[in-house]
Amino acid sequence: MRWLVRRVHRKGKGQVSYEDDIHFGDVLTVGRGASQAVFLTDMRVALEHAKITSLSKGKYRVESLIEAGVRINGGIVHQATCAAGTQIELGGFRLELLEPPEDYDAAVEISQIDKSEQAAEIQRKRPPTSLAETRLSKRGPAWALFIAIFLLFLVLPAASHYSSGLSSLLRGSPLPSRDAWMAGELAGAHHFFQSECSACHSEAFAWVKDGDCLTCHALTPAHADPEVFNLPELGDARCAHCHRDHNGKTALIRGDQSLCADCHTDLGTRTAGASTLGEATDFGEVHPEFKVSLPRWDAQGVFAPERVTLAADLKEGSGLKFPHDVHLDKEGINAPSGRRVLECSSCHVPDAGGAIMKPVDFESMCQDCHALSFDVTEPERQVPHARITEIFYMLDEFYARRALEGEVKDESAPVSLRTRRLPGQSVQPQQRQLALTWARDKARQVGESLFTGRACTVCHEVSPGRTTEEPWAVAPVRVSGIWFPKSRFDHASHTTMTCAGCHAATTSSSSEDLLLPDIANCRQCHAGDEGGHDKLESGCITCHGYHESDHLLQVDLQ
Repeated sequence: MRWLVRRVHRKGKGQVSYEDDIHFGDVLTVGRGASQAVFLTDMRVALEHAKITSLSKGKYRVESLIEAGVRINGGIVHQATCAAGTQIELGGFRLELLEPPEDYDAAVEISQIDKSEQAAEIQRKRPPTSLAETRLSKRGPAWALFIAIFLLFLVLPAASHYSSGLSSLLRGSPLPSRDAWMAGELAGAHHFFQSECSACHSEAFAWVKDGDCLTCHALTPAHADPEVFNLPELGDARCAHCHRDHNGKTALIRGDQSLCADCHTDLGTRTAGASTLGEATDFGEVHPEFKVSLPRWDAQGVFAPERVTLAADLKEGSGLKFPHDVHLDKEGINAPSGRRVLECSSCHVPDAGGAIMKPVDFESMCQDCHALSFDVTEPERQVPHARITEIFYMLDEFYARRALEGEVKDESAPVSLRTRRLPGQSVQPQQRQLALTWARDKARQVGESLFTGRACTVCHEVSPGRTTEEPWAVAPVRVSGIWFPKSRFDHASHTTMTCAGCHAATTSSSSEDLLLPDIANCRQCHAGDEGGHDKLESGCITCHGYHESDHLLQVDLQ
């Protein structure tokens, strides 16, 4: 198919010239890319913007190749079947589809849209922006607006308050009812029904009842499990005691310290000794020492963490041997690549949310310095980390191949294995057996050296294994992922602090040191919300959530 592509060039004083080109093919592609049949030099045009297909003489199909579509005869479309005379606008260019002249199957004319024409079109579409551009006066609209506001937002709501029929009518119409007199902005979660007062207020001008809340929140976890917290203050408390709406988008949950302190005062006496919790009425003045969750496993191997009070002599049995002070030496450590200075961030990287740290990864954080190479003749070869069976399989395979190929560079190997074999030379059965026996013994010797001497035992507790496949056993690493499960803490909020400000890692020579900050450390910056104006005021809900049951829902308490 033969296309006529005509470009119109306008010069000064109304002069016009034409440049004709010929394109062969059923489809004419249009865009800013150099590969397009019609190349348009306008940044508002996509690289591949549209394509035009000739259906027959004078009839075309225009298709957009981008989500924004194309403007055809003033309207935005994604595809259309057009006749000759149709105008397509792309950026500052106009393409007009033509009746093809003789010897052509299709034709298109390309011209630039005049800037004055563009400005006139924008001005034509611009709505009036001042009263001076209309036939209205200033005083008339002002009085009309005043009367409309007076009737719509004062007379109608007042009348609907005293007439139930009118109230129902207005609620079903776009006109304002007494909802226009809402006491305050609703919480963000309640915005979608903010015009329906009865959604929460089953009685007009009355407090919201707990049953009204459960219409939507029946499946919310129970805030106060009566079996655990057998206290009237919790069981008889209204939802609205803690959740008060009409106070803005983020003020639905009470955050004042007295909400918690009223109950957490003298708990031992008030619960007849049932509660073992300490007094907690103000973080800066009255709050017990932190309790941490240490990883523990019962006799059956089930994870059963133990909560203990944080103390300076508290130790962690993680199964690791790691001296922080050596790795954080200001002078650096000796690494294969030279002297290297490590920082806390070299091994401790926050997760995506910034709350906790990702687990330390041996391959990306440790292996640069602690290479698991096993043979001096091939130092780049390393055994895999933490996979004992694979380690001995690799060693057996490595030394068996070396023994069978010959020229073993080891004085302990038999002479026949240290002799180089010619390529293709067969190995006698007796030599093969001798080679495999030596390789097996060598693999076990190297494995013992790795596990008990120069590799594994540097960081791990190693003991003899129980099987030939795993002749050595490495104590599992058991580090707690979350030390304070009863509280909230994220490192992202403490980026202004240095790691050493909370963790005394530079003075720790043993991985048994817990290195967690105690309450005195936190009180250097944080105080309760009723005092300490030179510190960050922190109420109870800054770190703690309300009581939530693990198995009960709100509807279960009704």
